[in-house]
Amino acid sequence: MNDSIPNQEQRPRHRRRWLLVLLLLPVALGAIVVAVLAIGEYRSSRAVAADVVRLRDAGEPVDNESMARWFMANTSQEGTAAWREILVAVEQVSSSQTVSSFPIMGTGKFPDDLVPGGDWPDEPQIAEFLREVQPLIAQIEQAAQYPTPVWQPIAFDSFSTLLPEIQTSRSVIRLLSLEVRHALYHRDTERAMRGLAAMQAATEAFDWDFCMVVELVGIALRNIHRDAIRQSLKDTAWEPEQLDQLLAQVAQPRDVATHWRHNVTGERAMALALFQGTRERQRAMLDDGQTGFPSLLMLIPSGIKRYLERLAAMQRLGDAGVLGLAARAEASENDLGLADKRRLDDILTALLLPAVHGIARAYERDELDRRLARTALGIKRYQLAEGRWPEKLSDLTAVGLEARDWTALQAGPFGYLIEADGAVVWAYDANDPDSPSRIRSEPPTAEDVASNLDWHVTRIR
Repeated sequence: MNDSIPNQEQRPRHRRRWLLVLLLLPVALGAIVVAVLAIGEYRSSRAVAADVVRLRDAGEPVDNESMARWFMANTSQEGTAAWREILVAVEQVSSSQTVSSFPIMGTGKFPDDLVPGGDWPDEPQIAEFLREVQPLIAQIEQAAQYPTPVWQPIAFDSFSTLLPEIQTSRSVIRLLSLEVRHALYHRDTERAMRGLAAMQAATEAFDWDFCMVVELVGIALRNIHRDAIRQSLKDTAWEPEQLDQLLAQVAQPRDVATHWRHNVTGERAMALALFQGTRERQRAMLDDGQTGFPSLLMLIPSGIKRYLERLAAMQRLGDAGVLGLAARAEASENDLGLADKRRLDDILTALLLPAVHGIARAYERDELDRRLARTALGIKRYQLAEGRWPEKLSDLTAVGLEARDWTALQAGPFGYLIEADGAVVWAYDANDPDSPSRIRSEPPTAEDVASNLDWHVTRIR
């Protein structure tokens, strides 16, 4: 009977032991999970650091200071002072109350169906303004002599970098566009040619390859320049030599692979500057309330590593050139699943990665627009040389064009039609995501033109 006493004493001990095991098991599992995560974050941190060293050794920017050096190395300082003076003067002119009612520079509109010498009630006021700023316009024309792109002092501060020069470059192009339109109204083709050449020089002066925002502004400036050329073909008596000069202005396709790579390189450098910045700067730039996560939680090494990997994938999209770029970008966004922000290491990507598909479509629009302008000019040049309109676009080889020039990217040849009073050439509307990327059998209707969808239609007289 005495043997039962030890057994009774051992039972509570066994129960306490199992209870202790049950209590400690979650703690142990949690410690294991934390250890695994810590090891993963340590490895990610090492990988990010190795990437930064590799990029720095390759001469690529990895912070604000190296970004400034990289920008200087890829620009020219010869025209810095001249263009700085122009920017200051144009900013003053553009901010004056006088131009607020002007077309192009302000909110005003040209009269409907304005033709050279036609009714233009505001013309005297615009003519007086343009006479006053002729010295400034001459400065811009003279600045075309400097190598491009032109360096300007920029205080790089990650994604908070201020770019007033890029904003003012819009005003430079608008001023020159008004000058060209006014010159064509007075049938002064020599003055118009100088203005168009100055527009091209200004776009090249600020063709800075260090972020996608700057690139999108550059695309817009080039579109304004080419639109002025196409608009002139409706009612301007260009000489053959002048048409040859205009053809030369739109002759070179953009090196999309190089520019795309450079701009993604700049985006990466701005991100790395943020990651290496102070906690205060990180909180100021990331704690916007949209994600619901504090900045320090978003900047975990695995998240930074994933973001850099996805930037590298984005950079490779441009290697094959402009053809199919938008389709590749859309497929990449779908593969990345950027709409899913539930993963902690994806939050940084969703917050900082540029709108890849939208930018790719802008690149395609840029090249489509260049080809359309070149084809329209070629049609007019052929008509002056042969005394008749070309029967088909392939006839444009007679004036130096190639098949690529009259091909609307993947959509095939542009639409082309000889009308009673001239000719018309058209593409598809690359600005409208609902517009099919194919060429209509007939040119867009008057309703399309009224809806401001006529950029892709050029009439030649």
